[in-house]
Amino acid sequence: MKEEIRRAVAFAVLAAEEGTTDCDIYSYDADRRSKFTGNGSDFHDLDSGAHIRRHGPDLYHYGLWQHVQLTVNEESFSGYDHGSNCHFEGVVNGATVQLYDHGESRYFEYAAT
Repeated sequence: MKEEIRRAVAFAVLAAEEGTTDCDIYSYDADRRSKFTGNGSDFHDLDSGAHIRRHGPDLYHYGLWQHVQLTVNEESFSGYDHGSNCHFEGVVNGATVQLYDHGESRYFEYAAT
């Protein structure tokens, strides 16, 4: 998966479904903060200039023109990235997300700050 997709998934699972949240998503792997605004269903990745919208279990990343299936179950989530043709899964612990990318065969960690 591309970094832009992983951090969009992280914001989608951490943000409230309604209202507007402005926060940074910190990537421990990239040692980088990316600014986001919106809610879990309709938001912007301000660093990449991309709009991301959720329709049911699907995210659409308008910056990469890519669909991502995402299912969230309280403290865990899973999905499929159609751009890289790989599955992913993860857990939410407070404001932190640990995502296992099956395409990369490794874990990535993100935090809302």
